[in-house]
Amino acid sequence: MVIRLRHFILSLVLLVISVAPVCAQTLQVSGIVRDSNGLPLPKVSVTVKLDNSRHTTTNADGKFALEVPVKSVLVFTLTGKKTAEAVATDKPLEITLEDADKKNMAVTTMRQTTSINTKYYPLWVIDGVVYKQDSVFNTADLASPDAHRLIAAALPGLSERDIEGFTVITDASATALYGNQATGGVISVRTRHAGQGTNHLNYTSQFTYRFRPSYREFNILNSQDHLSVMKELVEGGTLTPENVLYKDTYGVYGLMYDNSIKYDNGQFIQDNTRAGQLAYLRQAELRNTDWFKELFQNTIKQQHIISLSSGSQKASYYASLGITLDPGWERETHSRDYFFTLNATFKPLKHWSLGIGVNASYGQYHGGNDFTALGQAKTLSRTLDPNTYYRYKYTPYNVKNELKQNYRDDDDINLRFQASLAWNPIRQFRASLVASLQVQSVEYEFTRTEYSNVAQRFRAMDKRIIRNNNPYLYKPAEDVYALPRVVMPSGGYRTVQDYLSRRVDLMARATYSDSFDAGKHIVTATVGSDLYDQMQRNGWHNEYGVNFELGQLQTYDPLIFQWLRNREENYYTRSTTIDRNVAFLGSASYTFLGRYTLDGSFRYEGTNRYGKSTIARWMPTWNVALGWNVMSESFFQHLKPLSSLTTKLSYGMTATMPFVYNTDQRIKPYLPFRPNGINETELYMDQPANHDLTYEKMYELNWNINVGFLDDRISASLNVFSRLGRGLVDISYNQGTGGFFKLYGNVASMTAKGVEISLTTQNIQTKDFSWTSTLSYSRNTNKITKLNSRPDVSTLVSSSGAAREGYPLHSIFSIPFYKLSSEGFPQFYNAEGRIERDNINYSATTNLDYLKHSGTRRPIDQGALNNAFRWKNFSLSVYVLYSFGAVKRLPSQFGTTYGDYNALGHEFNRRWIKAGDEERTNVPSIPTSAQREKNPNLSNAYTTYNNSDVRIARCDFIQLRDVTLGYSLPKTLLEKTFLSSVDLKLQASNLFLIYSDKKLNGALPYSYDYEPHSIIFTCTVGI
Repeated sequence: MVIRLRHFILSLVLLVISVAPVCAQTLQVSGIVRDSNGLPLPKVSVTVKLDNSRHTTTNADGKFALEVPVKSVLVFTLTGKKTAEAVATDKPLEITLEDADKKNMAVTTMRQTTSINTKYYPLWVIDGVVYKQDSVFNTADLASPDAHRLIAAALPGLSERDIEGFTVITDASATALYGNQATGGVISVRTRHAGQGTNHLNYTSQFTYRFRPSYREFNILNSQDHLSVMKELVEGGTLTPENVLYKDTYGVYGLMYDNSIKYDNGQFIQDNTRAGQLAYLRQAELRNTDWFKELFQNTIKQQHIISLSSGSQKASYYASLGITLDPGWERETHSRDYFFTLNATFKPLKHWSLGIGVNASYGQYHGGNDFTALGQAKTLSRTLDPNTYYRYKYTPYNVKNELKQNYRDDDDINLRFQASLAWNPIRQFRASLVASLQVQSVEYEFTRTEYSNVAQRFRAMDKRIIRNNNPYLYKPAEDVYALPRVVMPSGGYRTVQDYLSRRVDLMARATYSDSFDAGKHIVTATVGSDLYDQMQRNGWHNEYGVNFELGQLQTYDPLIFQWLRNREENYYTRSTTIDRNVAFLGSASYTFLGRYTLDGSFRYEGTNRYGKSTIARWMPTWNVALGWNVMSESFFQHLKPLSSLTTKLSYGMTATMPFVYNTDQRIKPYLPFRPNGINETELYMDQPANHDLTYEKMYELNWNINVGFLDDRISASLNVFSRLGRGLVDISYNQGTGGFFKLYGNVASMTAKGVEISLTTQNIQTKDFSWTSTLSYSRNTNKITKLNSRPDVSTLVSSSGAAREGYPLHSIFSIPFYKLSSEGFPQFYNAEGRIERDNINYSATTNLDYLKHSGTRRPIDQGALNNAFRWKNFSLSVYVLYSFGAVKRLPSQFGTTYGDYNALGHEFNRRWIKAGDEERTNVPSIPTSAQREKNPNLSNAYTTYNNSDVRIARCDFIQLRDVTLGYSLPKTLLEKTFLSSVDLKLQASNLFLIYSDKKLNGALPYSYDYEPHSIIFTCTVGI
């Protein structure tokens, strides 16, 4: 018995000894993953390095738990974040994932929307709350390494340092998150917050030097070539004294003729001999005025920002205060902006957190009003003397004086308050409430002093012909024999415009997330509601007869109100718009084995814009997606050199608000003109009731794949999408019931397709040197598949583009050009294929296949290439932007008569001059007065020439956009100082075009406004 007991105990000890190592080979590791701001990160993939069979995903609170072998290395990955690694221990891990470098991020351009008549613009979202739609921001700048500065410039109150990062959402999930106002895409901006245990003080100063524009970038003749055109007009009998002196506008020739009949100090101002005229014109020919030098100045814009961040376990704060001082790039302009930002986070109780955000800005601007320096420099002839007064609208005009006497002053106040409250009672549940108040108040004052050209037009009546033709004089409509009278005998006038916007947002969310069966199943569900109430008030009024040099004394004449009455114009307007919206939403996500994810979301949105209609009041939006994390599969480790691979397929429907939404009758007031002076108002039906009108629908299929090679030294992203627009609003013809035979209805449809590619390569990566390249490319095409409206020729050939079934949206059509006649007149092909000169039917809506489809105004292919270099503490970035596929109609500057005031393009150097030139050029001749009399409809031919395919240019371009050089002082130099960091950056922006269409004659192909070449120096000092 003792021997048996002894054998049993020995066997038990041997069993324990043999099992103990096996039990010690694994351990249960847990922890939490946060972002750089200390906030939990859900859906982070946690895998064991070299063993993808062991994996899990963080829950909504960023927490995870996983059983792994001892001494395992855990890999934490999430799209848009840097990958992190940590050794597994029995103590809870705290992992922080930093944002991926901007140069490695795939940034897409905004996709083309599927709507015929409604325009959608990118929607700004700041910290999860909708800010506004933006029709001005150039979305191509989102791929720029300098995107933060450009975004800050578009958002009042934010500086470049206030922006932590941004995300671009272009697919149907944008509307699932933010509603139908996000149809044009979303740019979601995250502002900076302080992390735990941080205490930093930073000062940033930025200086921007802007160069004056150059005539190399504009299609404008020099003074010698321009005067050669004027001499031909004189020889042809066009620029003669009788044809020029009584026009409302003239330049060098008109002034010469006018001074030839003016007597002063015993002699004529202008010698009216041939020698005197030649001497005068010789000065104009050699003048070659550089209007950019006269109207622009090389100045330095300054920006100074102080930011403070501090944080602990209970509270964290980030605050910044800044000022921007701009002495003005254009003369007679200057501006000043002040801005403040505060983000605070509090954790008063264990399960509660409170966030407060405040953003405020105040801006002042003084600049051009009816005339701007850039607008005048692009249109004024270079033969004009910058210090001489010519004539414009029957009144003396000098651009320098006008910019001083005709100006605007803006005062812009923006306030944004945001508060968030989160409750996290258990690990699986989280509830949050976000409230936001946004207020914008803008006041504009448009001033035209008594010495401005615009004010003096009201008193221009020095000649009988001028008096009879001047529209700014009053003549009773009931008395055909009455003489015109002055309505503003003295002073100028001012227009005061004010705009007030107030928006209240309220967003509630409740999220449940949990994992089951050791992390094999992860379920996340969210329900919530959004509500916003926005009021916009806009108004303006005119103040006439203001004597600005006499303490703004008003000397108005009551006759001016009768003048306005006869012209059916008002002296004030005020309107208020209230937009209310409520939405209920829900989403669910299921992840299996950390590899397969099924997402679904639904949003039911209601608006007050449709009035009492219950059919169209509620707009549904839904989206489903299936994702596959291939890199978590066990076979993935055998797919070398692949290092990462994920893919996602989604499909959704978006309901969008059309541009017209009156389901009820639209009644407007009207005050008709009555010659007896009796005012009797009336109401008229502007638009009939349209009870069947509802929202437009867009169905989108999207496929995304992200792949990495060689430990993500090479990474690529591919997005392919297809959009189908149904029930689009277009004209629906009827029998004219109710007096309207054209109504709007949901009767049109169109498709859009595209591909977006981003490729990042880490070409060289060493301790002291690195070279990274990022290439982005997107292609967008669309086609109108159903359209009821029948555009005529004039609509199809317009420079703004038109909609036509079977063609892309914003298409530009052209009348096919044949050749010049023996007299230099343009000739074309008509609808029957015959040669026509001046009898093209612009009102035709049928038999239009003879028109040539020149292209579309929207670019088809867009992208950018950025090369980033780093050597020790130096960095260099070279950014190239490109765009292909768009076309534009060149300015309509050809006609049978020309003035001597406005600039002309270089095409006139290639004009027809003598017989036989029609074989070498397609630029028409300048008709003589005799030819115009002989051919009374000749002007139609020149109008058609402006609308022909000859006057189409491609907007393709490749531009060296930015070159940036940066330097950070080494930490060893700062150890004995109170400074923690010093960063210097020198940037050359908007450098030059590498390629563009020669038909532009040097003019810029961009669809957006001219941007100056600039050098930007930035210095950031951290304490």
